Order: sequence, then structure tokens, then C-alpha cells
Amino acid sequence: MELTAAQEIVVKLKAVQSKQRLSIPQIKKMVDATGAFISETTLRRVFAQNSEIEDSFNYETTLRPIAQALLIEDTLSTADDITKAKVESFEIILAQKNETIDNLKQQIEKMREEHDKRCAECRKRMDFLREQIDKKDRRMDEKDEMIKLLLDRFLEAVGKEPAGGQE
Repeated sequence: MELTAAQEIVVKLKAVQSKQRLSIPQIKKMVDATGAFISETTLRRVFAQNSEIEDSFNYETTLRPIAQALLIEDTLSTADDITKAKVESFEIILAQKNETIDNLKQQIEKMREEHDKRCAECRKRMDFLREQIDKKDRRMDEKDEMIKLLLDRFLEAVGKEPAGGQE
């Protein structure tokens, strides 16, 4: 089973926690030291058994602050591996951002399709309403003609000149 970028980050974070034997409160202090805030409850969820499979975590609000605190701390512990660890961290972060971009592109496309569909429905509705207005206008014109005809006949019947004759 191939892991997503977020799942890979969780696996890497758990490896650092295990390697350095860090407790949740210690990790919280490290995250707080970077200026970010992650609750202990969220940290417990991230470092829980099988969390990389069962939970999906938001990269920006959850994983990124933890990764910045732990992965940078881990890379500083072994001077020889600094470049490799940074590259790996950046690759994981880049993969996560690319995944986020792809998801956003899909959402934009879906929204565009929904918008186009709604626009088409609105155009159909507008065409229908225009047809209804035209029909009503024609009926009103017919009624006006009928009223004029009835008025002319009434005036003829009472002995006056029809209204149509004055035009």
C-alpha cells in the first residue's frame, strides 16, 4: 500500500519520536518553541498507533508545525546527515503541497462544472420566462383589440361614432 505524503510525514515523525524517546509533553514544548500551537490531544492522535493509516491530518495546521519542530531537531542531532535529512523533509513537504495543489485543482474544476451547469439552467429558465412574457404580451394585445372592437360595437349600438373612426 502506497502512503500519501501526509502519511509519510506521520511515519517519519513517529520514527523521530521513537529514536529520540520523546514524550508528548516534550514534543509539545518543542512545537511551542517554534511559535506554533498544537494541542496535546492532537499530538496524541498523531503519535497514536496506526495513526498514519487511520487518521488524515491537515498538513498546514497539524503536521507542518510538528515536522518543523521534530525534523529540524532531528537533523541537527547528526551533523553528517543534515543535508540529506533536509532534502528528505523538503521532498515530503513538496509532495504534500503538490498533493494539496492537485486536490484544489480538482475542487476548482468541480466548482467550475457546477457553475456552468447552474448558468445553463438559468439561461433555460430565462428563455422560458421570456417566452411566457411574449405570450402574455400577445394575449394582452388580443384583449386590447377585443375591448376596442366591443367598445366600437357598443358605441354603434347607442348611436355614437365608433372610437376606431376617429383615428
